[in-house]
Amino acid sequence: MFTQCRGCGEIFGVTVDDLVASRAQVRCSSCGAVFNALETLAEYKPQDGFDLILNENDNPPPLLNHEFKPNIVPQVLDEKAAVIPESNDDENRDESDAQPEFVADKLATAEKKASSFWVFSSIALVALLLWQAGVALKKGTIKLPESDFKDSVCELVDCYVTHDESNLNSIALVSRSIRQHPGRDNALIITAGIINSDKKTQVFPALEIKMSNLNGEIVAMRRFLPSEYLDDETIEAGMFPNTLIPVTLELQSPGKNAVTFEVGFSPTYGAR
Repeated sequence: MFTQCRGCGEIFGVTVDDLVASRAQVRCSSCGAVFNALETLAEYKPQDGFDLILNENDNPPPLLNHEFKPNIVPQVLDEKAAVIPESNDDENRDESDAQPEFVADKLATAEKKASSFWVFSSIALVALLLWQAGVALKKGTIKLPESDFKDSVCELVDCYVTHDESNLNSIALVSRSIRQHPGRDNALIITAGIINSDKKTQVFPALEIKMSNLNGEIVAMRRFLPSEYLDDETIEAGMFPNTLIPVTLELQSPGKNAVTFEVGFSPTYGAR
């Protein structure tokens, strides 16, 4: 079978399979015009030298010069394609006939490439969001409410965990010093460094300062809650494992009898 370009009049040989695959949309290889091949489809090729018939006002360009036979192009109920029965007149085809480009093939390829790109992009975006959520759960930036869902998630991700009470045995004092307060009379400044050797993040303990005389008798004692030596953000984050926490305490001097001091830890029982 043959079709003719509506742009320049070039005649092309086509097959049923090509027309079905391209949904009859073809591009002329001579002038580049895209047209519906069914509009100028014919069973036979015009003889050489035969004058082509022009439409009124010579526009659009000429169609094939014989009567169109609709019986060779039955309509198919499929909305996506017009199925054309194969012709038995293969002897009328010239293998040297020019072939148009079948537009639907290129469109389908482009659609597949675009679809693959968006699928890959969506998967990558979801993976990135899951990774960020996992990091946030580990750091405690995101906290899930207590539920079976949280238990399932935390089996896969090492969620941020704080204990209601400190494990005092895992908290160590790594440095301490005491000196007169530079701006206040009868006041002292104690600086210390504490660290959590536990594998889990836990709440900060209360600090107990005891001062003794030469006989080892306690002459003064003061208990500091976490809110008295740390800011709210640090308290909320918790005491991370193996992280040095510097502490500065100010207290009134108990007098000259106090010659030694010690820093201890005690649970907060939920108080801050």
